[in-house]
Amino acid sequence: MSNLNLKSGFPPKTQEDWRALVEAGLRGAAFGTLNRQTEDGLFRGPLFRAEDLPDSLASLARTDLPLLEGRDWHIAAPVRDSDLSHANMQLLEDLKGGASAVRLESGLTITTRNDLKRLLEGVHTQLVPIQFVPAASNAARFKTAIDLKPLRSALVWAGLDPVQDKDILEANLKTAPESWRLMGMASAAIHEAGGSDRQELAALAASLAEAMREHGAGAVCKHMVIDIAADRDAHLTIAKIRAARRLIRRIAEAFGSDGTSIPLCAVTSLRMMQSEDAWTNLLRVMSAGFGAIIGGVDMVTTRPFTDGLGQATPFAHRIARNMQLMMMEESHIGQVADAAHGSYWHETMSENLAQSAWEAFQIIEAAGGMSAYRESGQLDAELETSRAVRSAKDAPILGVTLHPATDVKTPEVRS
Repeated sequence: MSNLNLKSGFPPKTQEDWRALVEAGLRGAAFGTLNRQTEDGLFRGPLFRAEDLPDSLASLARTDLPLLEGRDWHIAAPVRDSDLSHANMQLLEDLKGGASAVRLESGLTITTRNDLKRLLEGVHTQLVPIQFVPAASNAARFKTAIDLKPLRSALVWAGLDPVQDKDILEANLKTAPESWRLMGMASAAIHEAGGSDRQELAALAASLAEAMREHGAGAVCKHMVIDIAADRDAHLTIAKIRAARRLIRRIAEAFGSDGTSIPLCAVTSLRMMQSEDAWTNLLRVMSAGFGAIIGGVDMVTTRPFTDGLGQATPFAHRIARNMQLMMMEESHIGQVADAAHGSYWHETMSENLAQSAWEAFQIIEAAGGMSAYRESGQLDAELETSRAVRSAKDAPILGVTLHPATDVKTPEVRS
């Protein structure tokens, strides 16, 4: 056995020592070639040090959600097929296969109470959270769901818009079942529309502030659920989710609450999915899911890898949920609360991203708030600019422009 002493066997190194090794490895190339920026212009390396850390290093733990039963987060089964019989069959398969929550997406055709009963037939609704993804159709779905007796005792997240559905909320906030959360916000929609991380977080902050002005901090903290996008850049996803926690708490504090009860639900990005050599989406989805979990979200939906092609087969759904099961049950990556806490890179990037988003949030507030900002066309203009800048960069895409494969068999889809 070696007598190596971990405290004295590794003499301290200076930044100059590190710099000398890096420059030797560069073989004459400029040191600046290692510098990287996010698309929001934030410096991301190559090196962060202890002196770069923000003053506050408070841990950003998950929300304490019910029905986890020893799990570290909820694995949400995406339910989206317009064929309700198939959607029900796939949902039951996902739940039997390890999913612990239900995510009802906007593509579903639910117009009557019988539609919802057919969709949930065989589901033990008292054992799994049921989330209606924020959508304009949720007002009608709420009226259907609230009349369905088995759901009265279930944990239902209704996904009602705090502004657009204000009247319904005011009529039901005090009378809805205690286990229900009525409000939903989809900051992930900003990502899918082409927004940057700064824009997505600023929209989240502005929408949350607007909701609290409309309904009060107490009602919002009790009833709000937030969807956030997880992208293929796992480390930046970690920082974005941690920054979101900071923003939520800061805004809640301004309204006299703490915001720790608001769940964050991550859904892996649809924007990142490729139709050419779709098998490479497996890497993207796994990386995004890893970032979401280490970042500390409460519920994760990993998309089937064929979502860039069409409706997923049972095989694609199984791979999507098995990714999370591997991270949960084999890698145990959720067992450490806020695993990025103290990391020089992640702490610094979380803080810088939160500060950048806060500046953008203040611009939205100065324009009259999120609704006014959206109605003025300023939001759409910003998103268009982001899409154009991203397109102009023409970044390499694995399997498409970077290491493209030949004679790749296209995965099967249902339609």
